[in-house]
Formats: sequence, structure tokens, C-alpha cells
Amino acid sequence: MEKGRTGYFELIVAGRGGQGALTIGRLLADAGMSGYRHVTYFPNYGAAMRGGESECTVILSDQEITGLAMLEPAAVILMGAAPLEEFERRIKPGGLLIFDGSLAAQKVNREDIKVIDLPATRIAAELGDSRAANFVFLGAYLAATGAVLPELCEEVLEKKLRGGKNKTLLSIDKQALREGAKLAGVG
Repeated sequence: MEKGRTGYFELIVAGRGGQGALTIGRLLADAGMSGYRHVTYFPNYGAAMRGGESECTVILSDQEITGLAMLEPAAVILMGAAPLEEFERRIKPGGLLIFDGSLAAQKVNREDIKVIDLPATRIAAELGDSRAANFVFLGAYLAATGAVLPELCEEVLEKKLRGGKNKTLLSIDKQALREGAKLAGVG
């Protein structure tokens, strides 16, 4: 168990199909299985594979998980132009919102939540592939919460991206994960 870990984390990742919201949610759940007794990953996506609304719920817990529905999540990662106002309203007081303010039409109004606004798409593009923005978001989440060690996520990622042509992508995804952690104030 990591130092200071609470034993319970819940997260909603929301975006558009093709942005990797489901990918990082699944990666977090897979990494969480090595340190938590109970883990859930619940994807939810619209009819359109690319461009349609996409979100997932991840719960990491040392206690039994009694339900998947989260009306008030403790943390939300918004990728792209997801409805900021809707998700901002739902987050528990004291919760966490991570988003790319340069892609949002509105600004965050709540003062009772922690907000991490990071230019994930720009950072990923500078690293060599804008599709790695999802890993910038995940790195920031890991640094802000301590839910799972980033090294565990990197190990799971390595297992998933074995093979020759994936080496460059793997390297960029790992760099994006680390850069997100650094920008969130850790690493």
C-alpha cells in the first residue's frame, strides 16, 4: 500500500470516442488490480465509435464496491470539449477536476474543488503525438491522488504495447504520463 493512500478512489473519465478516455480508464483499473482488493471499470459510449460521447467509471477499493453509479464522483478527467458545467456540478465537494482549459468554452466556477487545468493536447503534440494527451491527463491524476503508482501504469502499458512498431508510441505515452505528473505538482 502506498504511503498515505486512502484505500478508495473513484474517477470518471469523459471525452469523445478516439481520445483514449476508455484506454486510460482500463489502464488505471488494470494497474489498480495489483494493489486493491476490489476494482471496477465500467465503460459507457455512444453509438458512434469515433467522435461520439465516451466515458468510463473506475473505482479502486480495499472494501467491497456496492454500486457503479456515481452521481457525485470524487474525481473527473474531462478530455476535450465535454460538458464542463455538467461534470463540474456533479463532483463532490473537495473533489478533483482535471481538464484542458484551452479546449473548454466555459471556465470552472466552483471554489470547493481542486482544479488542474493543463494543456494536455499541446504537451502531447510537443512530445511527438497529440493522441498521447490522455496519458498526460492520467499522469496528472496519479500525481494528484496517489491512487496508483505511475510505474505500475507504465508496466501495464508495456505489456499492452509489446512489439516493434509500438516502441515509439510506448515511449511517447510514458513521457506523456510523466509530464502530466510533473505538471500536477509531483515528479
